[in-house]
Amino acid sequence: MSVLFRITVPADDTTDPHAVITARQLASFRRYLRTEGERIGIALIEPDEYLGDSFEARICPLALAAVTAQFDHDPAVISVVEEAQFRGRRIAVHHSSSAGEITIRVALTSDCGLELDLAYGNAYALLEALDIGVDSVGEIPLDQLRNRLADPETSVRAVARGVDHYLPRIERLLASVNDGEGARLAWA
Repeated sequence: MSVLFRITVPADDTTDPHAVITARQLASFRRYLRTEGERIGIALIEPDEYLGDSFEARICPLALAAVTAQFDHDPAVISVVEEAQFRGRRIAVHHSSSAGEITIRVALTSDCGLELDLAYGNAYALLEALDIGVDSVGEIPLDQLRNRLADPETSVRAVARGVDHYLPRIERLLASVNDGEGARLAWA
């Protein structure tokens, strides 16, 4: 089991747009992502080794019109892709076998995948180093987190717990936030 550290923004609490797509559109989309990924030299599908009922796709490096062409420029798909690109997020594709439909929506993960996914022991040690209560689920405003990272004692605690190498990754995650208004570091 693990704990995922990620940035949340107020827009995450609203209902994101979603679209229902067909199996043929999904197949076309996967081919397109693999082709474009090879062309630009980055993996656009996560995880790419095994595509089960759910996966995420990086779409920020791609043109809106080129992505939505795979879905015949469906307005619902345009809405999802546009929102994901605006927020710098991936799109999540999910096949619900019980409902028999395939949906896409804005994913909670950043397009660049800067989130930290840590084993419980490392996650708790990082929270202790940041002087945050050790809970498997929580959040902290980014201003408070920046203050804690600036505190020299944080580095000392991180070294003592063997998690000092995660601090630069937390700082990169913080640097990825364009609009810090209401943004938080959340973990679950």
